[in-house]
Amino acid sequence: MGSGADFKAFEAAGWSAQADSYDRLMGRVTDRVACALLEAASVGARDRVLDVATGTGAVAAAAVTRGADVTGVDISEEMLEVARKRVPSARFLAADAEDLALDDEPFHAAVAGFLINHLPDPERAVAAWTRALRPGGRLSLSVWNPPAENRFFGLIGDAMADTEAEDSVPPGPDPYRFSDEQALSELLRGAGLREPRIEAVQFSQPVGSVDDLWQGLLGGSVRSAARIAAQPESERRRVRLELERLAEECREGNSLSVPVSVTVGSAVRTSRRRG
Repeated sequence: MGSGADFKAFEAAGWSAQADSYDRLMGRVTDRVACALLEAASVGARDRVLDVATGTGAVAAAAVTRGADVTGVDISEEMLEVARKRVPSARFLAADAEDLALDDEPFHAAVAGFLINHLPDPERAVAAWTRALRPGGRLSLSVWNPPAENRFFGLIGDAMADTEAEDSVPPGPDPYRFSDEQALSELLRGAGLREPRIEAVQFSQPVGSVDDLWQGLLGGSVRSAARIAAQPESERRRVRLELERLAEECREGNSLSVPVSVTVGSAVRTSRRRG
């Protein structure tokens, strides 16, 4: 098993373990990007929509509200169980985003929220999603911006800055590679898409307390949670105390307001079908 396969297996197991805790905080944040993804893909009533890495079904739910016919796919069956309960009118399938082969009629739109930063072979994945689109269909993607802008992840990253490296996380892709506008545009164009549009989505996420932030990050991330879990108890306590100190930059009265920064990229499929 190569390093890419090792990382995908690690992520699949991690997200399955997070299915019941993801919406504690992380899902509340990603839910707020769902409409931006659907807008970027021009999703409307009666459109057939492919939601890749549907997770607990936030984007699928928002698309159904618009009157769309949704097929959601995810590598984690546990996540899909949550999504099926949340959006019973949508169809959900277990599938690998990098090896997607659907026999459906082409989709009007495909969306992939916070996925390409997790994929060892994003070019292959985006090409597969493009093939699933009808000519003129749109693909939209969202990615986290770097920690200096996106303090939602930056706080925990800074708190762990002095933590020694360990082997709890297999080598994986750069999580911020496609937050660069040029890199994201090239990814879309490389799949045969045209007219790429890149936009920033920024907002502040209310969080009740530092403990809510800590538990939410542990219950809604895979790489960071695994690194923390691998540390001795003394180091976990140190990181938790450092997070509390750093989170004061987001203090608003008795709660926190944490800056979130996301990039959304979209493009349209060319009129000729790619083989």
